[in-house]
This record gives sequence, C-alpha cells and structure tokens, in this order.
Amino acid sequence: AKEGRRIHRAAPDAPIANEIVAGDPESLAAFSSRGPCDDFRIKPDLVAPGTDIASTRSSLAPIANFWGPYPASGEPNPKYAYDGGTSMATPIVAGCATLVRQYFVDKCQHQPSAALLKATLVNGAVWLKGADANAPKVGVPNYHQGHGRVDLSRAIPNRANPNLQVRFADDWSQPAASFTRTGERRRYQFTLSAGVPELRVTLAYTDVPGRALQNNLDLIVQHRPTGRKWTGNSGLPDALTPLDATNNVEKVSIDHPPAGDYVIQVVASNLLKPPQDFALVVAGDNLPLLARS
Repeated sequence: AKEGRRIHRAAPDAPIANEIVAGDPESLAAFSSRGPCDDFRIKPDLVAPGTDIASTRSSLAPIANFWGPYPASGEPNPKYAYDGGTSMATPIVAGCATLVRQYFVDKCQHQPSAALLKATLVNGAVWLKGADANAPKVGVPNYHQGHGRVDLSRAIPNRANPNLQVRFADDWSQPAASFTRTGERRRYQFTLSAGVPELRVTLAYTDVPGRALQNNLDLIVQHRPTGRKWTGNSGLPDALTPLDATNNVEKVSIDHPPAGDYVIQVVASNLLKPPQDFALVVAGDNLPLLARS
C-alpha cells in the first residue's frame, strides 16, 4: 500500500488515531462502517480491503478523483490509480463470491443459494487482531469486523491449501426439505481424523422480511466421544441466551479439534413465518462427506 506511513487525522482518539491509513492487514479503516444494528444484530458480516487499492481508471477521470496515481513512485500509469472505500471493498467481495459460485457449479455440480455463498465466505474469514478492529464489547463475532476479513484461500480448496475440503448442505431448490415448524432439526455426521488444525462450520439463511430476526435457526456441533458441544456465535457480545437468537449467520470454529465422530445439528428454535431453508458449510483438512441422519 502506497500510504503506509500516513496517520489518520480525521480520528483524534486512540486507537484509530494511532493507526496508519493503509498497509496494516490487521487493522480496520477509520471510516469503515461499524455495527451493531439497533437490535444488536451483527453487521457487517465480514470486511474486505478498502484502502489504497490499485484499480482501473477512466481516461476521462482526473487524478484528483482518486486517492493517488499508480504506481506511487516513478512514471504513473494512466490506466490505473489508487482508490478506497466501499467502491473497492465491495467488488473484492463480489469477485470472491463469483469464484465461490464457480466452485460450486463447476466442481460440485450444484447451483448454490445466496445463503450458501454467504456461508462459505464467512466460513473462510480470518480474524483481524488490530485494536481498532475490535469493539470494546469483546467477542467473536465482533461489532466492528463481524466474522473477520474475507479470505478466499480459506473458503474453498486451492493450490495454496491443497488438503482443504468443503462439505455443504443447501436444499433451497427442494421445498420439501425446508423447516415448517418450530422444534424441527437436521443432523449431519462425519468422522474427523487426528491432526486437523482447524474445523470451521457456518450456518446462514435468508430470513423473511421484518425488523429483527423472524425465523431463528441455531447451530450446534457435538464431539460424540466426549459429549462436548460448541454453539454458533458462542462469543457473541451482549448474548442473553446460550443460543444466538439474534443473527441469521452462525459460526463455530474449533482449533485443533479432537479426532472422532461429530454431529452437526441445525435446529429450528423459533419459526414465526415458515417455511425456512438454510445453507450449511463445513471446512477442514481431509474432511469426509457429511452423512444426513
């Protein structure tokens, strides 16, 4: 990033006042929108780079319309310039979503729902550790960065992560598979081998319109040999109950998960306006297929 030494001047207070404008991958831009919503839903769901991004430039656009010329030193290239804001962050996420969609269509022969694309991107997000990226209400997900920064290398199999496997459930095109009443649940089983560095599970669904959550689905992951359970968004700030009754995206991340049999449960905890479908994504090294039970 070309402005790695420039300090924020618009934000007079720490920690933002002490952060550089660009070049620190662990920090959040001072002007980045932060949450939560007024009903304490987590927003944003995730964040993306949006400061000093090299992008295309119209031949009719003056350089004053951009953050600066590209490259930062030497002879500028008139076809490119540095820019920032949602104009840069949004197309990065859109491009990632396009590649995720291509993966499901080409590699999995599946037409993904919007919820599956969202769940996959959130599942691969990496946590920002900068002080200005974490709200005073400590927790994961967080009111400042949601579930973290988009990272396609952790979302779908790729050359840089050859052992990564992604398993999913996405029954949006089969109405009979949707939840129709409160209390219903879907179970998925798999056996995890020893030595897996991380197991990540994300549930996402398109809730019906309305202020605050209308249909509440919850995510529970259980290690059968020990009986230990992990719940979606267990580190949620201001949580009133063990299960998240506020968000339509829930994630479980387990570092160095123990080997053995696992059961994933998606529970229809409260349906005000059924039916309700959902998307589930599971990622880990050498992960076997999910068995529906």
